[in-house]
Amino acid sequence: MKILFLAHRIPYPPDKGEKIRAWQELRFLASRHKVDLFAFADRREQATGRPALAQFCRKMHFEELPHGFAIARAVVSLLTGKPFTTGYYYSPAMEKAVRAALAQENYDAVFVYCSAMAPYVMSSPSLPVCVDFVDSDASKWAQYARYTTFPLSWVFRQEALKLGQYEREVAGTARLSLVSTSLEGKAIDPDGRFGVRAIENGVCLPAPQTNPLSAEIAALGKYVVFVGQMDYLPNVDAACYFADQILPLIRQLHPELQFVVVGRNPSSRVRRLSDLPGVVVTGTVPDVQPYLGSAVAAVAPFRICQGIQNKILEALAIGLPVVATPRPARAVGATSEELLFVADGAQDFARAVVAVLENPQLRQNLGGKEFVKRRFDWERNLEPLDHWLKEAVGAGCGASEEISNYVATG
Repeated sequence: MKILFLAHRIPYPPDKGEKIRAWQELRFLASRHKVDLFAFADRREQATGRPALAQFCRKMHFEELPHGFAIARAVVSLLTGKPFTTGYYYSPAMEKAVRAALAQENYDAVFVYCSAMAPYVMSSPSLPVCVDFVDSDASKWAQYARYTTFPLSWVFRQEALKLGQYEREVAGTARLSLVSTSLEGKAIDPDGRFGVRAIENGVCLPAPQTNPLSAEIAALGKYVVFVGQMDYLPNVDAACYFADQILPLIRQLHPELQFVVVGRNPSSRVRRLSDLPGVVVTGTVPDVQPYLGSAVAAVAPFRICQGIQNKILEALAIGLPVVATPRPARAVGATSEELLFVADGAQDFARAVVAVLENPQLRQNLGGKEFVKRRFDWERNLEPLDHWLKEAVGAGCGASEEISNYVATG
């Protein structure tokens, strides 16, 4: 088949959750079909991504998305009663390029990565479109509203309502709708009307660390680690929650313990955490694996969370115990036998971390590694995608009634 792949971010380098999944799906589809990639990218991403992506893509078209113009379009969407997410990712240049490609190329299907890109192709119900929502963005905005103050809380609540309706409309129109977990499918399609299907993420098992520890890591002593893009609100909230409310409780019993926050672009809130006793904020590091490998545990204290957290999978893949709040733990599906410990509330979370600290034998447990190998293999998890996509392309022959019947029955 000939596939047009639309992405809201260029999927290279695959160094964060949304890019990792897009990269794996693109790679998988390109190994079986002819794929053209259209995506938003800044100049740096274009320069580094184009050579790497050229081996997979027949054609590529990248557009820059200036932040100022994107914000202005988002505000206009907000004022006109539309989701500001779709306004943010609207580009006349991208629309023109997509229209031209659809007119010139006889695509068998369009693969839309992230619902914000769906408006570029959803106007024609006869076009075979597959949408990977990944997560329910509407649910994420609803959580944002709970952890921000007015007027942002009101804005976020309105976005959750508008985006929720939009996600249902897209799921009802697309030939095939995908998410990363069944929980996300229920958030978008609670009544099961549209046959939303789940393709879980995978994780690439890291090579064993053979290099000696850097002096910087060795100097940290005993620490728990949090890894992520540190200007992303769910990560910022999680790190601040742990540093402010959980770490002091742990240090009452283990005053030597440090909390190390590893990730690029730390926000001002995150940078200020380094003023607290026992908190280290690294900023960008060449490789996060040595920080994971030397930690006594990883923490995932998310209060705002959608989908599968790759940081949990990456920790389990090296046998590192993880303490997580219930929502991300449910998405992963592991238990204490696989080194994932669930705790809710600051007191319970602190007790769980202390229990892990005081049981060094946990690091000898191979359950986490085996669990990740068994359940989170990219190739195996993506295998149904090719069949589902071919099935969707063959369904309906463009009749809107047949499309509705297909998505309703899954």
